[in-house]
Amino acid sequence: MDTNSESGIVYESPVTTWQSEPRFRIPGVFYRGKQSNFLLFEKMTSALIQDKLIELYESERAKGNPVPTDAPLIWAIATRAHELRDENPKTVGRLRQFLKNGFRRYPNTLTRIHYSPENDVVVHNVGTSDQYSLEGNVVGPDGWIHEIPDKKVLESLLGTQNVSQIDAVSQWINGTAAHLWRLNSKPLKLDKRVAGFGAGDKRLSLGCDGDLLDEYPAFRVLQVE
Repeated sequence: MDTNSESGIVYESPVTTWQSEPRFRIPGVFYRGKQSNFLLFEKMTSALIQDKLIELYESERAKGNPVPTDAPLIWAIATRAHELRDENPKTVGRLRQFLKNGFRRYPNTLTRIHYSPENDVVVHNVGTSDQYSLEGNVVGPDGWIHEIPDKKVLESLLGTQNVSQIDAVSQWINGTAAHLWRLNSKPLKLDKRVAGFGAGDKRLSLGCDGDLLDEYPAFRVLQVE
């Protein structure tokens, strides 16, 4: 176990039981209105469609095991890592590289957007016992986060509309600005899409137009005391 400091992010690599998986312990993650401590595991899920991630979440949660994340949680973890970047620099550097590699695998999430002819609904932890929903207008032009006109949509998708912070986290992880993909006009009938991330040499994107049958891996976390 890397214990460079009593505070900050710690990299844990125990040697016994299923809990022996290498993981990062991130303290003080602000998610759903409160601060909590999370373990982020180096092993992502296999490539799964969102419905299979829902099944995995419920089965693993019942056992007290790590679970896939929704979009706001993995972004909250990335944000907290950025805030703690000057503590335990070797460990944080490893975490930053893991996040960069993970976002470049186009990770799936448990966030689903219900695009509607009227009000859109963003459903986080969709289909699970921890599901929660936020109404808002997600439809709009694609573009760089700092250029989109309706910053409020970021709150419903990522849990924050702090554009400068979002871009700072994106630059720290991927060396690029953050970008948003979404439906550009209202559908004629309900259209359900998956929210997922993607990254490359030009941008780190939140894609809100994924197909329900797209198979991608997801980050795995566990909330701890």
